[in-house]
Amino acid sequence: MVITKKALAIQTLFMLLVKDTSAMVKNLVDKAKMFEEHTLVTDSKTFPYVVAILKKATYISAGALIDESWVITAANSLYTIRESSRTLRVRLGSVNYKKGGHLTPIKYLQIHPYFDDHKPLFDVALVKLSDPVRFTQSLNPIRLQKSSRNIVATHFIVTAWPMYQAKQNLSKGYQNTMEQIKRRRILTVSHLHPTDPAICSEEKDILIPDHNNTKSVMCLDPNIGTDSCQRDIGAPVVLNGILWGIISSWKPDDCDVEGGPTFVTLVSAVEVSSWIHSTIRGHRWTTKHTVDYVDNFI
Repeated sequence: MVITKKALAIQTLFMLLVKDTSAMVKNLVDKAKMFEEHTLVTDSKTFPYVVAILKKATYISAGALIDESWVITAANSLYTIRESSRTLRVRLGSVNYKKGGHLTPIKYLQIHPYFDDHKPLFDVALVKLSDPVRFTQSLNPIRLQKSSRNIVATHFIVTAWPMYQAKQNLSKGYQNTMEQIKRRRILTVSHLHPTDPAICSEEKDILIPDHNNTKSVMCLDPNIGTDSCQRDIGAPVVLNGILWGIISSWKPDDCDVEGGPTFVTLVSAVEVSSWIHSTIRGHRWTTKHTVDYVDNFI
């Protein structure tokens, strides 16, 4: 069989197209895998504000350092153990919640007085460290968003130590390898997108009917490919190096079927920002204090 130059050229072009298409498909698959997984953080200087809240050696939630003595995190993760706060530890300045950085006990914790563990509202707490920490490149506070504003970002940076993989594997009878266990000890970063405003508003109306404080909550779409019933509890939600909020632990009862957005407590909400200022300064906070503070600290 004689192959003409024209036929050979067509065959070559076809092979190149197939090769390019395969490469493109592989690239899309690789990107999909990347978005399906939390990306491991290897350098503690990248997110020097992120901390791990521990009960003895067990990871409870993430949090964010906001000054030399205070950490902000989710309320629900501490709500049931607040009476035994002496067992709590905070690891700062490390991507591994098991080792490295600076490990310190806490002095006490404060849960927002409006917090209700049956609703995704005011799921925020402040932890006072036993002693002020010294700032380094790996251990540095983050500034808080000062005032409420419309969400125009395409995504927010969320950092935590997600534990859902371990629970999923154990519930299915799988054994976790040592490599998997070690990976779960490393800080991860995700990019979560804001939920469509109409959908978020509908969700809040269903969950929190006749409530005036829904402006203190933002909705984010869960990470693609992750367990729809798990949340990165206490994880800082950051945009352009500014802390917007803290991931709430709240999830709907039918999350395994319907999914649902991830709720974020906004630190710029008046009832939250004024409480933060009052608590840090040792003042008693009441509804009369719900004013927007202007302070050089934040």
